[in-house]
Amino acid sequence: MIRITPSYKLILTLFVSVFFAGCADEDDIYMPNPLVDLDNQFDTDVIWSTSIGDGSIDKTVKLEPVYSDGKIFVADNSGVVAAVDPKNGKLLWETDLETEIGGGPAVLGDILAVGAQQGEVIVLDATSGKVKWRKELPSEIISKPAIGEGHVVVNSVDGKTTALSAENGERKWVYDQTIPSLTLRGNSSPVIVGGGVISGFSNGKLVVFILQNGIVAWEKLISAPIGRSEIQRLVDIDIQPQVYGEHIYVASYNGNLADINARSGEVFWQRELSTYQEISVTDLLLLVTHDNSHVSAVNRGNGVTIWTEKSLYRRILTTPVLVGDYVVVADFEGYLHWLSKKDGQVLSREEIDSDGISAKPLVIDDKIILLAQSGTLYAVRKEK
Repeated sequence: MIRITPSYKLILTLFVSVFFAGCADEDDIYMPNPLVDLDNQFDTDVIWSTSIGDGSIDKTVKLEPVYSDGKIFVADNSGVVAAVDPKNGKLLWETDLETEIGGGPAVLGDILAVGAQQGEVIVLDATSGKVKWRKELPSEIISKPAIGEGHVVVNSVDGKTTALSAENGERKWVYDQTIPSLTLRGNSSPVIVGGGVISGFSNGKLVVFILQNGIVAWEKLISAPIGRSEIQRLVDIDIQPQVYGEHIYVASYNGNLADINARSGEVFWQRELSTYQEISVTDLLLLVTHDNSHVSAVNRGNGVTIWTEKSLYRRILTTPVLVGDYVVVADFEGYLHWLSKKDGQVLSREEIDSDGISAKPLVIDDKIILLAQSGTLYAVRKEK
């Protein structure tokens, strides 16, 4: 299921193309594991639910809710952006941008930014939801923008990184990275920190730019293409690099999970691990969903795997997140799975939304915020 984009590359559609295309029977090794009966150790309570837009038109888009200034901000693929009260799910404001949203939202102070699949960056007032400005770009945006130090920075599917003025959308600089002809359908979200921009690319490189002028400070090849076929040689970095002090945690598809020195680009450690989902970073652990939906807890200090849970194989899991003593992950059929932080054992499971969940869960205190493909936003928690 490869589609040709208008002028520049082939994109490998994330869902089903690698994992499910060509499945001929029920015994095919690429089919997801069926869920076995589970004697739940506890239940999951739905606290509230709120409808946000009409749901996902493009099932490969993962729009993650964010929490800022006591509010949940959420964007729906259908074009709706909203602010929600986390206590009761009440809509504080809602704006229909009348375009398919592919990336975001990102929020900093009173600035909220999203990227559109028609190639547009849109900035709103986070307090009121009013549009401040819109800037057209030549290519689709399907990852979250970065906001910081007076700039909005976005990656687009043509391999470009573009920095805009946060005040009015004026273009400051553009970096054009050569990308392979075949890539996963996804993009790394950039990170702005300490006067720099950190971003991953479809050629397996992690690049750090100087924010003010776009000059490359350093770049590092995280994963080199290996194999005869173009599919075997996919090494996309589709996740947002995670920055903690002098450490940058990043991973690629068909490649490596690595801990990189933020100042020099030198490798602290790296290990073989393939993923296209975001990484969750805790005090001691990295929580990772592999490309085959195995879930691992990895020691942050040395990259050693503490445990791996394999029972959710091929269930197209979200990023795992830590909730107290549990690791929580959702899947393509809308089930929420609670795993033991200690050993990864599945302790409880609850169906939340049959349309499925692909966005990273958001944790606010003891609540888990989930955006389903149906366009419904849920707040759930472990039963008290």
